[in-house]
Amino acid sequence: MHRCACQVVLCLTLAAVALAAQEPPASSEAQGFLARDSDQGVTIAARPIPDTPEAEKIFGKNAAPTRGGFLPVELLILNERDEPIALSLERAEVNSDDERFEQADPEAVALALHPLPESVQPKGGTGPRLPVPWPQGPKVPKDKKRAEREEAEAALRSRQLRATRIAAQGRARGFLYFDLRGASIDLRQAVVYIPEVEGVTSGEGLLFFEISLKPYAQP
Repeated sequence: MHRCACQVVLCLTLAAVALAAQEPPASSEAQGFLARDSDQGVTIAARPIPDTPEAEKIFGKNAAPTRGGFLPVELLILNERDEPIALSLERAEVNSDDERFEQADPEAVALALHPLPESVQPKGGTGPRLPVPWPQGPKVPKDKKRAEREEAEAALRSRQLRATRIAAQGRARGFLYFDLRGASIDLRQAVVYIPEVEGVTSGEGLLFFEISLKPYAQP
C-alpha cells in the first residue's frame, strides 16, 4: 500500500512539473521585452515597432501604422498584486527630448493610411452657360478606399490595448498608436509615460511609469 501511495504521489508531482513547463509564470513573459519598468508589484513592458516591414508582418500591408506616420508600441502589463489595478491608458504618451507624442485612435490611423477623396471643384468655362435651377457645388468623387480603410481600422482595433482594469495576478497585452506628426523619433531619448495607476481595493496610488525605449535604438 505504501508503495502504491508513493507511485501516486510521484505521478502527481510529474504531472505538476509538466504543467508548469507548459504554462510558465506570467512574469517570465516580460523577459521577451527589452524595455520594462516595475513598481510595487506592477510591471509594464514596452516594445516599439518603428520599422514598416516589421509593422506589416503584424498588422498587414494595408494597416501598417508606420506608413501613416504613427509609432505602434506594444505594451504588456502584469499585475502581481493581490488586488485589481485601474489605469488610464488614454493619457499614455511617448516623450522624446522636448516632444510629446499623444495617442491616436485606430480610426485616425486608418484615415491617414487611406484618406478620404478630395472634393472636385467644377471647372470654369469661357463660353456662355445656361441657367440652372440650383447652385452647383463641388463634386464629391467616389470613396474608392473605403473598404481598405475599414479593413485597416478593424485590424488596428483588434490589436489595440484598451484595458482599464486588470485583475489581481492578471495581465493585459496589446498596442497603442502614437502620432509622430510627421517627425522622426530618436528611440535613444524616447520613453513611454503612463500615469495614474492605482490599486482598486486599497486606493493606493502607484508611481507613474516611464519605460525607456533606448534598448530598441539602432546601434
